[in-house]
Amino acid sequence: MNNRISEILVGSDSRYLTEDERKEVLDYVKGFDERFRVMALIEANEDTAVRFCIENTRKRYPNFDKYHGSAWAKAFRDVQLTTRYMAQAMMLDEMGILEEKLLFWLRTILAGLNFTPEFNRDTYTYLKQGFRQSLPPDAFTVFEPFMNRTIEIMSDFPAPATPAV
Repeated sequence: MNNRISEILVGSDSRYLTEDERKEVLDYVKGFDERFRVMALIEANEDTAVRFCIENTRKRYPNFDKYHGSAWAKAFRDVQLTTRYMAQAMMLDEMGILEEKLLFWLRTILAGLNFTPEFNRDTYTYLKQGFRQSLPPDAFTVFEPFMNRTIEIMSDFPAPATPAV
């Protein structure tokens, strides 16, 4: 559940919701139909968008697999996982879920493997392009903020002294 909505409901223990609180909860719930529709479209287009991402990243970084065993299979897995967390966060309308459950952790792991901020930025930008091409414009607009935040966080760390990409 969205953290703000949870706060409202837990905070109203032994009292009725205020008019503003009721409106906020109802507005959140009204968005479910649209977010479910968009999540179904993301799921239906995930493979196409992730493959587009990996193919383009592979062209841009042809030596990546020389540094890491099963590099492209693991990249596919990581991008797919990230897509699913972005979709979950979009569904719940809670950016913090994406940041706290996945992005900060994954960024730390990839930085420790000497990935570069540019590699991560390029990878997730390709993912965004893949979804821009495969989702209807209105669905893409709903999903885009979560992709933008992913690009921002995943590319916000110092470049390694010895890049491994």
